[in-house]
Amino acid sequence: MTTSPPSTAAIQAARTEIAAQIQAYRDLVGAASKASGMSLTRIDAALAAFEPAFFNNLLVALDARFAGRPDTPGPLSEARLLAASLMHGGGLLAADPAVPYDADSSVLRIDAGERIALNGDDFEALCAAFLAALETQAAGAA
Repeated sequence: MTTSPPSTAAIQAARTEIAAQIQAYRDLVGAASKASGMSLTRIDAALAAFEPAFFNNLLVALDARFAGRPDTPGPLSEARLLAASLMHGGGLLAADPAVPYDADSSVLRIDAGERIALNGDDFEALCAAFLAALETQAAGAA
């Protein structure tokens, strides 16, 4: 099976949709912090539990959206490895000899065996690098 990079339109659509999801998360956090009748400690604990679940799942969705892409060392393979580890590795980063990955040169610097618990900043950094790498592939294929 041959793979080809996604179109720039598909990349832009993903960028727009993900930005909307991140904004919805930030709006939720803002609303929750202003909520009355609940202690800030309980709100903070609920948000702390929700944030990694939300952003880990958003990474899995991002990776799946571009599943047919060719992987190259860097953010594309990092996202692939993290998503596979979230789906099949119990949330611990599992090395895969078929997926090139070097923690020291990765965006998030997560080592094999470490728990994957992305926060908003982590996801935004990896997502930006991932989409930029896809754009580079698309430009090279054009």
